[in-house]
Amino acid sequence: MVCAVIQRDGKILAAKRRPGGPTGGKWEFPGGKVESGETPEKAVCREVTEELGCTVAPLRRLKPSLHEYPKFS
Repeated sequence: MVCAVIQRDGKILAAKRRPGGPTGGKWEFPGGKVESGETPEKAVCREVTEELGCTVAPLRRLKPSLHEYPKFS
């Protein structure tokens, strides 16, 4: 999984998930799954384009983080 932390003019972009499911209606950074043969950088660019209709250029990788929910992580 990858996500983009997009910052501009002191603001950080977050998107609200669609209703339904265990994380429906919660806020997240745009991103998603890395496809077979794809680098994390290419995946995050593709996901941002698919979800938001814009292009990004990754500046650096951040330290991975894992969040534990009651039934999944």
